[in-house]
Amino acid sequence: MAVKYYAQIDFDLFSNPKYRALSSNDIRYIYLAAHCSKLSNYIGLFRYPVDIWSYDASAKPLEIEAAISELQRCDLIEYDFEYQTLRLVGWFSSLNAPNNGNQMKGHIKSFSGLPTCPPEMFCRAVSEFTVSSFKQALSWEDLSPEHKKVHDAFRTFLKAQFFKYGDDFNLILMDEINKRGRVTFGAIQSCYQMLPSEGLHSVQPFRKGIETLSKQEKRKEEKTINQKTLNVSPPRNSSVTDKPSSSALNSMIAKQARKELI
Repeated sequence: MAVKYYAQIDFDLFSNPKYRALSSNDIRYIYLAAHCSKLSNYIGLFRYPVDIWSYDASAKPLEIEAAISELQRCDLIEYDFEYQTLRLVGWFSSLNAPNNGNQMKGHIKSFSGLPTCPPEMFCRAVSEFTVSSFKQALSWEDLSPEHKKVHDAFRTFLKAQFFKYGDDFNLILMDEINKRGRVTFGAIQSCYQMLPSEGLHSVQPFRKGIETLSKQEKRKEEKTINQKTLNVSPPRNSSVTDKPSSSALNSMIAKQARKELI
């Protein structure tokens, strides 16, 4: 596993509603301490015992445990006390997204070299990494040799996860694709044929529907519909013939027609 010598923290974190919703600066500092720990790595998933976290953040173990509960409620971390493993949620959605094929291959090695950790947590980390990597690849030129590196690396890596975790991995990966990377679905599927082709949720075409109208617009639309219903002309009875008017009967053409008949 690669040794981590520095930490990258996106400045946008400080305006993130989840981060700002934390109850105190002490909780925020405990969260930032996890980013800067010497035990952390470049994939945001690592073993981090509470005692060491307590030392890094200069906080009591009970305070760390309370912070973990709040950070999990705010969806900033996942933590498993049995495995003493921490996952920084959204790690690859920020500055830590890999920039090229070599970085992606390096992260794959880091995932493969992890000690045993909770299966679902691992699958979520892999899914976030996969979607972020393929989203990054969208910015590369079509003929860039980096595309082949990514395809070859992920083809083996994703298959290995399927053979280990089965359909559970597919469900977690599809959930991540639907949340963050629908545009990457085709590229991921091209190197990972186990992905279900019908996996993407259907998307209705965007339109201003009745459910999004204001109350005034709803009343106006209902009034228009009612008026159309009330103003519908009754169907004509085709079996009844209208009688000609007196002016039509006494016209010059009608008189001449009567004379010819006589």
